[in-house]
Amino acid sequence: MNRVRLGAAILLILLVMSIGTAWFVHSETDMLLEKLDEIEEIAETQSLEAAAEPFAEFEAQWEKSQRILNLMVWRDKVLQIDITISHLDPMRAEDCDELKSEFAEARMWIERLGVGEMPLLRNIL
Repeated sequence: MNRVRLGAAILLILLVMSIGTAWFVHSETDMLLEKLDEIEEIAETQSLEAAAEPFAEFEAQWEKSQRILNLMVWRDKVLQIDITISHLDPMRAEDCDELKSEFAEARMWIERLGVGEMPLLRNIL
């Protein structure tokens, strides 16, 4: 009987950890997408110098999120987002025409990370 209880407790712990990880990844990706939307809106409507402070906040938030996400998801997913985000700052500083496409690519990778970590049937199979 003790083995059954121990087995049930281990399964319960694994279930709670899985749900907690999925929730955390989803909340982090939502927060990053909101900040990215804010930066993109500022870059389109105002000068790029006005986007410097929100962009610095976004990069700081990404650095914090990256450390924790590396423990929870495959490193290649986080690395791809990091590469795309590292391309944004030089393009913002130079007023590059490809900035809008880099915003879209960063959004795509962040969304893919959030959806890919949800416990959905298509992700499990």
